[in-house]
Amino acid sequence: MKTDWQVKKLGEVCSFDKIQGIYDNLPYVGLENIESNTAYFNGSIEPQSVKSATFKFSIQHVLYGRLRPYLNKVLAPDFDGHCSTEIFPIKPAQVLLREYLLYWFLSDDVVNRINATCTGARMPRANMNEVLEFDFLLPPIHEQRRIVAILDQAFAGIATAKANAERNLKKCPCFI
Repeated sequence: MKTDWQVKKLGEVCSFDKIQGIYDNLPYVGLENIESNTAYFNGSIEPQSVKSATFKFSIQHVLYGRLRPYLNKVLAPDFDGHCSTEIFPIKPAQVLLREYLLYWFLSDDVVNRINATCTGARMPRANMNEVLEFDFLLPPIHEQRRIVAILDQAFAGIATAKANAERNLKKCPCFI
């Protein structure tokens, strides 16, 4: 660990904003709208109402799907909205970049650690109180920006490769 990095508890550098209500005039995010392992949103930003209570979120939050955490459904939304109560809106403190927190949640090590906190056999859910007690390596903001830039570039490359592979499969005569 570099000397200017700090070890904090996750709960010291972010908070869960569980503002519950009915929000008919905002876009809705359900677990089905977050692609596993990619932080990709595949839903609509049109306002949508649901029958049950939901959590409100903003562009300041990271959305973390706590149901079946091995599916690794994490999103940094670029819009304000509301989400299923199986998704926790997590707001980073000023010392933590939202994108850095997103990539932290996407990492295999963190997914495995969160899976170890699960309760429930049929519908396992992350124990978010335990997750808040996880040690969190906090680099300075400039280092977080550098790391995020590297990961952004890597994820963009993966998305491009995936799109190219899918396009090539559609052109392949053996699949027509």
